[in-house]
Amino acid sequence: MNGGLSLKFQQSVILVLMLSLLILITFYGYLPESYDYTIGSVATTDIYAPRSFVDSYETESKAQAARSQVKPVFVRSKEISDNNEKAVKEFFDITDQYRILIKPQSDSEPAVTANSIVNDLKAELNEKIGKDIDIEDLKFFLDLTNSSFQFIRDKGITVTETIMREDANETLLGNLITQNINKFKEVNPSYHEAADELDKILSTILEPNSTYDKEASKELADNTYYDSLSNPVTIERGFKIVSRNDVIDEHIYSNLVDLQLISTTSFAGKIFVRVALYVAVLFLVLVYYLKNSECKLKNDLRLFYTIIVTFIIPVVTAVYVTGISPLLTTEIFLAVIAATFLGSSYGIIISLFNMLMILPIYNFDLETLIVTSVGVVIAATIAGKNEKAYNSAFLIIIPTVVTVLASVCYNIFYNSSQTEFITSVAITGMGTLLQLVAAVGLMPIYELFSDTVTPVKLIHLSQPGQPILKKLFIEASGTYQHSMMVANLSDAAAEAIHADALLCKVSAYYHDIGKLKNPIYFTENQTDGYNPHDDLTIMDSVRIITSHPKDGIALAKKYKLPNAIIKVIDEHHGTTYPAYFYNKACEEAKAAGLEKPDVEIFRYGGHIPSSRESAIVMLADTCEAAIRSYKDINLEKAEELIRTLIKKKIDQDQLINSGLSFDDIEKIIIAFKQIYAGVFHERIQYPDENQNK
Repeated sequence: MNGGLSLKFQQSVILVLMLSLLILITFYGYLPESYDYTIGSVATTDIYAPRSFVDSYETESKAQAARSQVKPVFVRSKEISDNNEKAVKEFFDITDQYRILIKPQSDSEPAVTANSIVNDLKAELNEKIGKDIDIEDLKFFLDLTNSSFQFIRDKGITVTETIMREDANETLLGNLITQNINKFKEVNPSYHEAADELDKILSTILEPNSTYDKEASKELADNTYYDSLSNPVTIERGFKIVSRNDVIDEHIYSNLVDLQLISTTSFAGKIFVRVALYVAVLFLVLVYYLKNSECKLKNDLRLFYTIIVTFIIPVVTAVYVTGISPLLTTEIFLAVIAATFLGSSYGIIISLFNMLMILPIYNFDLETLIVTSVGVVIAATIAGKNEKAYNSAFLIIIPTVVTVLASVCYNIFYNSSQTEFITSVAITGMGTLLQLVAAVGLMPIYELFSDTVTPVKLIHLSQPGQPILKKLFIEASGTYQHSMMVANLSDAAAEAIHADALLCKVSAYYHDIGKLKNPIYFTENQTDGYNPHDDLTIMDSVRIITSHPKDGIALAKKYKLPNAIIKVIDEHHGTTYPAYFYNKACEEAKAAGLEKPDVEIFRYGGHIPSSRESAIVMLADTCEAAIRSYKDINLEKAEELIRTLIKKKIDQDQLINSGLSFDDIEKIIIAFKQIYAGVFHERIQYPDENQNK
């Protein structure tokens, strides 16, 4: 229990330190090169936009220009419109009254002087409608015939009503009067002169019916301004901001500030917070996923450190290669290593999260994200296969070809220039090839440091032509057959609980190689009825039996077997003891009147299983040895025996460090039962053809 807490504590500390390091490296890599320029300085080099950004200076200028072009808002007043219509009607009504005075009532009454009438009309109109109308214009309307006057009156009122339905502000009123009078002229060319006089009267009487709305005008100007800001001017990544020897003007300086390219003595706190939050969220999501999965990192500290170091490599590399090309990532290298030791799914997840974390260093380049993701998925899928050995050339060639195709498709879709197309494809192909060659070449070193055997190595060791397996088959055929059956049981059980099935299977092949030292002393290799233990004392027999794990470790080291398999050899009997010889020793002691012998001197000298894989091999070995000893046994009895044997191992505290849960135990029992169901299945007895004849 203390060891488990210690492991979790170490991993927690390392993860905190790793997160801090990731944030610092990403922050450092994200910060662009800065320049000590001010307005009026002369640029000493060409400067290109390291990322796409909003040109705030040009955006603001465009928005201000849009605001200045907004026309003022005028609101139509119904009251003014009604007053205008009333004034025009009053003009014609009063004028009509004065027209009667020009003609004498009878021959005996003298005609009133015309000038006096016009003057009186002018005065009354000024009083009633407040307009000073020219005398000559009044004379024109006084001299019209009744029919012409009534026609012009009706048209004048109609035109006024038409104009007043519009927003006739001070600027538009004159144009509206002219437009309507011109239409009148076109329809009634004989009234051309009357139309001109009507134009003068309306121009004098009518007032603008729209008033300036200050609040509405301001709101419209503000809305136009903000609408313009919402469509900012964007400068694309790679655009030349300034050329060498250019004078830094206000616009250029603003762009450099937007890109954080101007040197400053203050700490870029806002950028740091943004980067820290971005990296921390992604990192914590990844840790949560790994913590709640069946990943081997949780229980293997050396493998944990190996993956941690490899995880840092793409982050550090990104800082130095992004200046050359954002396509020069090392995520595919990480994907191959992680997939080889943890499986394809973990290789993909870990690599993609790593890519997302350091994407700010690559200025969120879309091509880098797409091409790298494709390469990661393909490489991890191939490297993580453990059901059969993959060819190293296949692992190198296929992902390289696929990433090149991804780059080709991307550049075709975005219609890149010929230079950009060739450069992207070449860098993608070369970068992927180098990563894969490095991953394959460094794999033996990774195996050494992580103390973990790769699927490729395990598959190689599983071949029947391996020297130890050939020796076991020839010199201890019974043990060989027993090991094959243990391998089948272990493989099925590991699959059931999602453990490393390949490691279980191959470890089972080698778990009893220590019996090669004295094969005849083990029951499965005794074929002629002779048992050499009959010629030995109990303790001599115990020493031979219990030494086979130690002898197996020595032989495994001689043949340079991986430590993962050596650990299974050491732990497959744990600290149990051979019950047959201990019980026999107890019977002899009882017959001689002595106390029971100390059980400790009968125990195997190994360690209890420290992993699920080692525990599975222990249980498979125990069950297979016991069931093999029964001549007549069926599936029901076999299941009962399996449960009894496993419960005994639990009672003996052999599984306390294995990581197996009771749910795992039940799944293992079911898996064993399924294997034995096939073993115990009776062949169908076909009828004898001779008997039928």
